[in-house]
Amino acid sequence: MNRQKIGVDLGGTKLLILCDEIEEIFSTGISFTPEELISHLQSFILKHGIKPESISLAVPGLVNEYGHIVNCDVLPAFIGWQGNEALKLLCSKTIILNDVKAAMHAELNDSSVHAASGIIMIGTGIGAAFIINGKPLLGASGWAGELGYLPVKSNEGIKRLDEVASGSAITKQCALSPSNLALMANNGDQPTLTVIKEAGTALGLGIATVINLLNPSQLVIGGGTIELPGYLDAALKSAKENCLPELWQDCDISKVKAGRKVAALGAIRATEQ
Repeated sequence: MNRQKIGVDLGGTKLLILCDEIEEIFSTGISFTPEELISHLQSFILKHGIKPESISLAVPGLVNEYGHIVNCDVLPAFIGWQGNEALKLLCSKTIILNDVKAAMHAELNDSSVHAASGIIMIGTGIGAAFIINGKPLLGASGWAGELGYLPVKSNEGIKRLDEVASGSAITKQCALSPSNLALMANNGDQPTLTVIKEAGTALGLGIATVINLLNPSQLVIGGGTIELPGYLDAALKSAKENCLPELWQDCDISKVKAGRKVAALGAIRATEQ
C-alpha cells in the first residue's frame, strides 16, 4: 500500500476526497452523517490501496482547537462531532479545519507581500478568511471570517448574507436542486437569471464591507456558486459601487486557481505547516 496524504472537502451538497491524482465525489445534503463520511473514507482507502500518511478534513462550520465541530448549519448531524477521534481510527495524523481557512492555505501563498489579503468562498454558505501582516486573522476563538452572518437589509427585513446571497439561498428561492438550477441558468431562463443576479448583488455588499474594513491588496473568490452565469459580475459591480474608490483600486480581485479542489488541497497543505 502507498503512504499518501488524503484531503477531504465536506460540503453541504457534496463530499470530495482527494489523494494525489485520485479523486471521488459523493452527494451529501442536510441529513448527511459522520458515519457516512467515515464509510466513504474507508471505502476510498481500501479501493485505491492507500495507507494514509495523513487525513485532512475541511468542513463548513466552527471547529475548535481539538478538532470538534462546534457549529455547522448546513450539516447539522456534525454539530458536536469529535472528528479527530473518529479519523484517528483510519490514520494517526489528522487535522480538521474550517473549509474556507483550508482554502486560504491553498490560495494565499504569497501573503508576505500583502499587508492584508483574503479569500471568500460561496457555496451552500458563505465564509471568508484573512491574512494580516503575514499572519492569519483568527479572532478570540479562531473563528474570524463568518461573512455569511453579516446582517444585510432585504425586502423581508434584516437577513444574514447567507440567506440572500449563498448557493442555498438561490436554490431555495428558485425551488430547484443545484443541478437543475445550473441547467436552467445556463439555458438562459430569465427568472432564474434574475434571482442569481440579485444574489450576486447582495454578495457584493459583503465584498465591499471586507474591502472597506480591511483595505486588502488581494482578494480571492471561489466556490461553486460563482460559476452561475451573471453571479460574479453582479457581485463585483455591486462591490465597486459600495466601496471607497481608493480602497477598490488597491484591491486585486481574482478567482481561486485550484477550482473545486481548493479546500481539499488547502487542508493537505495545512498539515505541512
